[in-house]
Amino acid sequence: WPTHMRPGGCSGLVLLAEIWAELTTLQVPFFRCGVFIVNEAQQRIQAFLSTPDGQSRTQLNLPIDQTENSWQIVENWQYQRTYTDRWSHDQLQQWATSMVEEGQIDSLQEYEVVDEVKEAFSLQFVPFKQGMLYVGSLDPLTLSQMDLTQSLADAFSVAYARYEDFRQLEEAKSRVDITLTELKATQAQLIQKEKMASLGELTAGIAHEIQNPLNFVNNFSEVRAELVTELEEEQLKPDRDPELEAELLGDLKQNLQKITHHGGRASAIVRGMLEHSRSSTGERQPTNLNALADEYLRLAYQGLRSKLKDFNCELITDFDPDLGRVSVVPSDIGRVLLNLFNNGFYAVSERSRHELAGYKPTIWLTTERLDNTIQLRVRDNGTGIPDAVKAKIFQPFFTTKPTGEGTGLGLSLSYDIVTKGHGGALTVESVLGEGTELVVELPI
Repeated sequence: WPTHMRPGGCSGLVLLAEIWAELTTLQVPFFRCGVFIVNEAQQRIQAFLSTPDGQSRTQLNLPIDQTENSWQIVENWQYQRTYTDRWSHDQLQQWATSMVEEGQIDSLQEYEVVDEVKEAFSLQFVPFKQGMLYVGSLDPLTLSQMDLTQSLADAFSVAYARYEDFRQLEEAKSRVDITLTELKATQAQLIQKEKMASLGELTAGIAHEIQNPLNFVNNFSEVRAELVTELEEEQLKPDRDPELEAELLGDLKQNLQKITHHGGRASAIVRGMLEHSRSSTGERQPTNLNALADEYLRLAYQGLRSKLKDFNCELITDFDPDLGRVSVVPSDIGRVLLNLFNNGFYAVSERSRHELAGYKPTIWLTTERLDNTIQLRVRDNGTGIPDAVKAKIFQPFFTTKPTGEGTGLGLSLSYDIVTKGHGGALTVESVLGEGTELVVELPI
């Protein structure tokens, strides 16, 4: 098969120009040519036909049993036999008219029923693996011309098979691309659902943490009103005491500062939760990691206590005062911390259900600045993790929790955030029956 008839160029009507050129080179006398691809599974014939001037204009999609002629083509193809026929000009005209009526051809002009076919012409159909090669000539082809046409059909069969392989690979690649796009969209939805689920777990903790500063705001507001009243009364006295007024003004100023402080604390909690619920922009910011970790630790703890009323756990923190601000995506690292804390609380709560006497649930949170990294450790004295499970805990959808209590995405997403999003490391150390430590390392 000629090098210019590449598999990639055999699609649709383009291949007919190549066949036309090869028939001309082989000096086979003809005025039309075509290719009939047989699809037995769909009981259809896909035909590509040329015009007398070598243009590839007509593409037909026919039922196998549409006409006697089409049935003969398929039957002879099945036995890999050559099939010949002879048509008159009127037969060609009638066939072309029927194709126009069925919408296969736009017009008779498109197919160009030529004047030189005045009485009759020959139709030769030469078999190949995928269908029949059609050659239309005024006179029947000789045996040698048929042999040349058969050689052309055999060569075309190889090229067409390669084209089909190429096309199927392209279709498979397209399906893979579509599937990958769908998976990415599903992953994004799952990540958002996981975020909202974790935010739901924090709701009670948020309410508890906000209630404290709000109580301070309310109490100091009442005190402020009393101070203002006392100051007004002092100012109305004929013998005003300047020292007392100055003292009252000082108390009032201090009171307002406390209101501002605790109001800011409540605002910071709300702002942090809004950041947690939003889709991450991936933008890193200098972040006080000690404060962020402490915030999420207490929110996670209060969230669990709202569900387990009798649950108590000692929280031991050891923050490196020289940690400084760390360049991270705060909402993403907050999500990681929340997952680590929730897993720790779950482990100690499970152990406390079975070891009532003398067991004291404890969570340790430690930060440390090393030479080139920031290290954050979350340790618990819970149930511990078996060695067989440790290798799987960062895999998506893997969970040891009962159905309905875990998605299996928390630690997987945390691992991706730390390793892929921040270029760090997330590792686990555990002793069954004694506890687990999860270590986050972030490059400086």
